[in-house]
Amino acid sequence: MKYCTRCKKIDIREDNDTCRFCGRKLITDPNHYSPVHIVTANGFELERIKAALTEAEIPFTVQESRHDAGIQILNSAPMENCDIMVPLSFYTEASDLLIGIGALNEADELSEEDETKMKEARKNTEEELSPRKSFWIKLLSIIVFIAMIGGVILLADLVGRLINPNFS
Repeated sequence: MKYCTRCKKIDIREDNDTCRFCGRKLITDPNHYSPVHIVTANGFELERIKAALTEAEIPFTVQESRHDAGIQILNSAPMENCDIMVPLSFYTEASDLLIGIGALNEADELSEEDETKMKEARKNTEEELSPRKSFWIKLLSIIVFIAMIGGVILLADLVGRLINPNFS
């Protein structure tokens, strides 16, 4: 069994050394306390899964899905998609429970076609930015956006003064 430290997912195939989701190198000996992504859910399904795991006394954590976090913070809306993580030592027990209640399919493995599509998409995307570079790019984008708004306001004021000299 191999484990991705970025995705927090397990890969049971022995011939693969890289994560099929993010491309990071897999480790072979994860700690039995390592958090493992088991399912992504929202709404009633999320509450149902949390209740089942609590009743079975399986420790778990709920985190906002990586892709939805920024939108949820800006809108202060309820979380849409949440990733449920369990410790590696409880993974098989939790997956059996979730399969039993119908929250997880037994056939969650990717087909070869889907896997090759994901690898091609990963090759086509640019290198992922470090958090530091990402921060500076976002900050620069905000500054440019504010400057553009200021420029539009100044231009509108100039046009207003040209049309009507008494406009102030």
